[in-house]
Amino acid sequence: MTYSPTRKTHTPVLLSILIVLIAVLLGGGWYFSNVVRDAGLRPKRVDLRPQLEVVALGEDRITLGVTGELQNDDWRTNGIWGLRWDEGYAQVGGIIDINDQEVVREFAPLMGNLSIGDRVGLYIFAFPDDPEKAFGLPTRKLSYVSPLGQFPAWFIEGSRNTWLIVVHGKKDAPPREALRSYPVLPTVAEFGLPTLIISYRNDVGAPASPDGFHRYGQTEWQDLEGAVQYATEHGAEQLILMGYSLGGAMILNFLYQSQLADKVVGIILDAPMLNFGATVESGAMQLGVPLVFVAIGKFISTLRFDINWEELNYISRVDQLTLPLLLFHGDADTTVPIEISDSLATRWLSMLAYVPIRGATHIRSWNINPDLYEKEVSRFLQELIE
Repeated sequence: MTYSPTRKTHTPVLLSILIVLIAVLLGGGWYFSNVVRDAGLRPKRVDLRPQLEVVALGEDRITLGVTGELQNDDWRTNGIWGLRWDEGYAQVGGIIDINDQEVVREFAPLMGNLSIGDRVGLYIFAFPDDPEKAFGLPTRKLSYVSPLGQFPAWFIEGSRNTWLIVVHGKKDAPPREALRSYPVLPTVAEFGLPTLIISYRNDVGAPASPDGFHRYGQTEWQDLEGAVQYATEHGAEQLILMGYSLGGAMILNFLYQSQLADKVVGIILDAPMLNFGATVESGAMQLGVPLVFVAIGKFISTLRFDINWEELNYISRVDQLTLPLLLFHGDADTTVPIEISDSLATRWLSMLAYVPIRGATHIRSWNINPDLYEKEVSRFLQELIE
């Protein structure tokens, strides 16, 4: 047998390379699991700090200047947005002129006085956080019970025994951050539907979950069930559920899990987060994260944070459901990819309408096309309850 010093030399080198490779993969996967935890599981609050300055102000137009780093491009996107400052609220509409640092937009004051030099924030929330002030709809605060305790909710009276329950998305805490539901409240009120706008675990003012994490409907559905129980005990004979983003996941898992699901006669979903795994993968692709790190990161996340990715794909069981559905999703959504709703639309046989909104990012379909949005909601309700 011939002695081969080359083989003896190469073996530890290859072993070292293999160890380094494994370390890099595990390190990258561990880092990505931290991203899943911090960006996906941990609750985050909407930043309401002013980000713009009033440069010029006319009767029906306003010039806004950028004062720092902005969270999104809403300020430079056509549509209807809310403008908030310490003592007032307004709306901005279509763009009249724009450059890299300033935008001139249509302007409609709602409450309070605004002056040149004031600092303001521009938000998805197009109306003040009080439906009574915004629309003249009397609203009262109440509470309901889920396994974690008492949860706050906001109730608008109606004449029917069919109620609407609204479930907000992540990074929200009613009432202000649930305002994306408010623009359709006048449409809902025209049909006489009592409306319950609910909170759930980890919201500001609501009980926290034991681990402090969002679970994308796996546990939060029980809080929705508590709200449904409250509604049925206070006159609701049937229910329509409306959910945004994570709220959509809560609704579907409630329909899969709850003995009260038979009270629901229809649902409205806006950019629903119905496949957490696919959403995480889409976000990673946008950041240029190698797929191998994503796969390892998801596996490590399963071990560290007890994430069941398969159970968080609610579309896989949608053939169990036969309720009428109205579905909105913006085709420019970079948070929850519209492909998730495309898949849902092909599998939901009792779909009444699927409404992709051109140019809308996450949960901004009403802001971009309010007339179409309200028309579809009105048509859905009319077909459902009249």
